[in-house]
Amino acid sequence: MPNEIRTKDIASAGFTITLASLATGSARQSTMVTNTNDYPAALVYMQISSGGVAPTAGTLYEIYLLRSDGTIADDAAGASDAAITIENAPLLGTIIVTATADKKFYGVFDTALLGPLGSSWGIAVKNSSGQSLDATGVDHDANYSYYLPEVQ
Repeated sequence: MPNEIRTKDIASAGFTITLASLATGSARQSTMVTNTNDYPAALVYMQISSGGVAPTAGTLYEIYLLRSDGTIADDAAGASDAAITIENAPLLGTIIVTATADKKFYGVFDTALLGPLGSSWGIAVKNSSGQSLDATGVDHDANYSYYLPEVQ
């Protein structure tokens, strides 16, 4: 029987990122994660909730990948959860929104398409929906799960 390359899932964890009441046109970065085992890729799971005023249909929640080697970081990302201006960070993916208030929107994004994660990484979320996000912090969630191709 020939060998197969299958994906080996590694334990999941959550990002620390404050998305409550994030204004339209603003972006926020997560706390950077140390990639101790040098995993090459991860799946990023997002849940973002629209606020009490419906966003503009067809607009976006943009998810960016941030990487750092300890000296240089995408868009000068810092170590912790903070506001950030997105200029050069690679776009990981988008969530297209509908004109629905108080709705949870979901997305799953694969970092492998953008190359290795490196020693430290995180995400940034830019709200381009036309309205502020939901004010309740628990209505937003950002998690990741490393994975590794493995011969079986």
